[in-house]
Amino acid sequence: MNHRKEIAKFACGVTAWEAIVHLSFACCHSLPLKLCRITLTKRLNTTQVIVPALTSSLLAYYAWVRE
Repeated sequence: MNHRKEIAKFACGVTAWEAIVHLSFACCHSLPLKLCRITLTKRLNTTQVIVPALTSSLLAYYAWVRE
């Protein structure tokens, strides 16, 4: 068993979860949101959707597609 691919599968799930959470913030119109002295604006939230989604896609490619 390739441990690196198993870790990539786990990280893929974590980053996908993060993208979904931030997408739900945008869909529920709950922005701006202040957490731990950081204001989550629409622009920052958009970044927090795109970057984890791309990261999750790359990790999925590495973990399941790439031989």
